[in-house]
Amino acid sequence: MSPGIGFRRGLLSVGLALLAGCAELPPAPAPESAPTPSAHDEQVRQAIARHRQLALQYKQSGDLFAAAAQWQVLTLLAPRDDSFRDELAAARVSIARRAQENLNAGTAALRSGDTDRAAEAMLKVLALDPENAEAARALRDIEKRRLSRIQAGRAAKVNEAAAATQPSRAASPRPPATDAGDAYSLEQPLEMFKAGDTAGGLRDLRRFVDANPNDRAARQRIGTVVYDRARELEGQGSREQALALYDQAVSLRGEAAPGWATHIQAVRKALGDEYFDQGVQAYPTDAALAIKQWETSLRYDPQNARAAARLRDARQAQEKPNRAQK
Repeated sequence: MSPGIGFRRGLLSVGLALLAGCAELPPAPAPESAPTPSAHDEQVRQAIARHRQLALQYKQSGDLFAAAAQWQVLTLLAPRDDSFRDELAAARVSIARRAQENLNAGTAALRSGDTDRAAEAMLKVLALDPENAEAARALRDIEKRRLSRIQAGRAAKVNEAAAATQPSRAASPRPPATDAGDAYSLEQPLEMFKAGDTAGGLRDLRRFVDANPNDRAARQRIGTVVYDRARELEGQGSREQALALYDQAVSLRGEAAPGWATHIQAVRKALGDEYFDQGVQAYPTDAALAIKQWETSLRYDPQNARAAARLRDARQAQEKPNRAQK
């Protein structure tokens, strides 16, 4: 055998060995594709973006209490995001500091007898901290002082009128149509409502309306204040809160002002469409959530035919497995 032939045979043997070794190697794993985000994840992402925008808007406008509420929601939606917890902590520190500053100013004004300035400071405290018992107690004390002065002034007027009346007309004089006490009892809840104490302000405004149902001028003023606050909330993206206040405005006023009904109906329809779209997004992965969204859509807009049809079909689809099991 020639050396050239032996060399070629050696190369062939090495090549066959290498091929055999490659055949025994396991196949390389296919690259994993990135998970497709679910409809639920997309809804959470949109909710986070919406609440973050509201939190920043409230923070910029100085409404720290509302901003803190939005940061609190964000810590629940994104518990691993430390920035939201930091913002919430910072907002709470600022709230506590400003509330204490206004409380100190109000207490000093109350001691000096300046009840107007004291009331203004205490209202600012409640706007920052609606649960502040000291500020609420101070406002009640201010109200008692003012009412005492009003009653004393009213009694003095009655006595003067009685002294000037002839004996044949000794009947007690009729009190004036505009009562200072009533005026004060309206101003206080209006100021509390404007300062941010929505729940407390609405409660006291309702009490005033119940006690003075025929005071149309006062009811129109109350309705307008509440309606304007609803427009602000709607402009900030809080349609559901705005709609609740719109309904309160109509109820407190006694009737809708021109243009109110049309606008309120438009807000209801917009909310109905919003919840309909959320139901469509949720249905492929979470039928139960979709049904709830479509039910909410119809609660806001009972005429939403698309939501009614999708809700009916979804409920029928849920009932089929139950009937099959029976």
